[in-house]
Amino acid sequence: MIFYRVTPALVVMRGEGRDEAANMVGAKPMLLWYVWIRLVDGAWHRLDEISKQLRLPSNAIEWAAKFLCDKGMAERGFEEDEIRLHQGNAKFEDAVRALSSSTKASK
Repeated sequence: MIFYRVTPALVVMRGEGRDEAANMVGAKPMLLWYVWIRLVDGAWHRLDEISKQLRLPSNAIEWAAKFLCDKGMAERGFEEDEIRLHQGNAKFEDAVRALSSSTKASK
């Protein structure tokens, strides 16, 4: 039997596949969610503006932006501090899966 608990940013799975679900909770998925939700309109956004809006350190926003760009889900602008979602079918779930697979590889 699988139970789901919905939080504002994540779905946490308990039961079968519990080890994979454990990798989906924590600060990094939440940070990715906050940055992702700012980018969903498809417009260009400045990283320092996202940092101010979220009241988070710029290095955390830069990490999330780099992660999303490295995974092909976002793209950088002509200026280093601009970002937008990649024009395609990228989903937030893909970002979380990529994050959990990268944390497994680092262990």
